[in-house]
Amino acid sequence: MLHAAWQCDQHGYDKSREYIAGIKVATPKVTMDIAYRALQLHGALGTTNEMPFGQMLLGGVALGLADGPTEVHKDNLARKVLKSYRPSKDELFPDGHLVSRRAAAREKFGDLVEAELGGW
Repeated sequence: MLHAAWQCDQHGYDKSREYIAGIKVATPKVTMDIAYRALQLHGALGTTNEMPFGQMLLGGVALGLADGPTEVHKDNLARKVLKSYRPSKDELFPDGHLVSRRAAAREKFGDLVEAELGGW
């Protein structure tokens, strides 16, 4: 969260939207997780209205809906992240597929290796 705030200060709101969307996705889950763990830690007392954990759980749910559904923020974040990637040249396998990369290396450098090592 602090890094996102720093990004906003340094680069402005528009260039920090990716970080902001990430916070909007993560904050409700983190809030509810903390409240649930605190509730468990306190046992039966944690489930009563004498402790604030029920309200904290509801607050986490409300936090997830306050600025629009979490799915919208996830969608925006995914679009921002995927914008910097390009599609794979191969329709079937990603660029990092080792078998494809090894075959391309053999095609490109096979004669050099053959001359140096004999058969491989």
